[in-house]
Amino acid sequence: MKHYLMVIVMLFSFMTIAQPNSNFEIKNGSISGRVMDAVLKEPIPYVNIIIKDKDSKIITGGITDNEGAFFVGKIPEGIVTVDITFIGYKTVTKTITLEKGNYKVNLGDIQLEEDTESLDEVTVVAEVTTIQQKIDRKVVTIGKDLTTAGPTASDIMNNIPSVNMDQQTGAISLRGNANVQIMVDGKLSNVPAAQLLKQIPSTSIKQIELITNPSAKYNPEGMSGIINIILYKNVNIGFNGNLNVGLSYQIEPKFNSSIDANYRNGKLNFYGSYGNSFSDNVNEGRFNQLQTGTIQTLDILNENDTHLYKFGLDYYLNDKHTLSVFTNQNVFEGSAVVNTELSNTANTNVEFQDIFGDSENTSQQYNFNYKCESRVGK
Repeated sequence: MKHYLMVIVMLFSFMTIAQPNSNFEIKNGSISGRVMDAVLKEPIPYVNIIIKDKDSKIITGGITDNEGAFFVGKIPEGIVTVDITFIGYKTVTKTITLEKGNYKVNLGDIQLEEDTESLDEVTVVAEVTTIQQKIDRKVVTIGKDLTTAGPTASDIMNNIPSVNMDQQTGAISLRGNANVQIMVDGKLSNVPAAQLLKQIPSTSIKQIELITNPSAKYNPEGMSGIINIILYKNVNIGFNGNLNVGLSYQIEPKFNSSIDANYRNGKLNFYGSYGNSFSDNVNEGRFNQLQTGTIQTLDILNENDTHLYKFGLDYYLNDKHTLSVFTNQNVFEGSAVVNTELSNTANTNVEFQDIFGDSENTSQQYNFNYKCESRVGK
């Protein structure tokens, strides 16, 4: 009988050891959800998701995708803290207990509110010109070092590689060839290139594209290339604005300024900009005719005032499709004063002649665009 009891006890002990104990089994949990802007009701990508244990030590984490969604797995059971944090927004903290029956937690839509206190700080960043080489074009992003070169687009062209501009005639050439087309925001203008470049303030230019190998859509036959001037247009969420002022002085002063602003809320983006330039250019000349002893001196003063207005509206149908309407309005006013003095070494007679000239030009550009962005992969 004792032998039977000993066998039963041994079998029971073996079964107890072999059977896994669910109380000590390690469970891996997961936390998912989507992060949204509390005001715009739009998803926020690249938000940091930080998982901490009860001692505030970081366990793991992740970031949201383009749709604002996130999934963090392999989280040990127990009490954890989830911090949802993003620059410019208030941090949201949630405490979750991962336990039996609650290993996969979906937090749903998490609303982030803007942190207005963080907007009190202002950071000043020096902007320099950068050049990016692409397959069919060279993209020059205009920095403060170029906008101070002069008040108009024509003043900064000579500072761009492979572009030359005659300061007297305004003729422009690309890689030594004068057969160049000038475009503004990808659209051709009916204003002559020399006059158009004088009408665009340098502070209103965001980028200049040098298209040396135009595709078929530009109808490049007989052209050496295209210079596309891209103006500023803000698309940041909320209300945004920039103000630029420039002043240079050689013989006469040159002044330029620009302001651009936008307001974007949800699917609509309203934007506008205004830029101007006021410049006085002085030229002097002297002609000597040795046979007759005639001496002629010229003093030329050119005054050019330009104004550029741009207003537009973007409507975002979804993440890939956008409708845009905008207009450019150019106003140019120029005047020239030529003072001529004619004298002769053979006598004391001196003749004076003054010539006055005025020129005005107003041009408009209206555009309606539909933009479709295609994405390959995710």
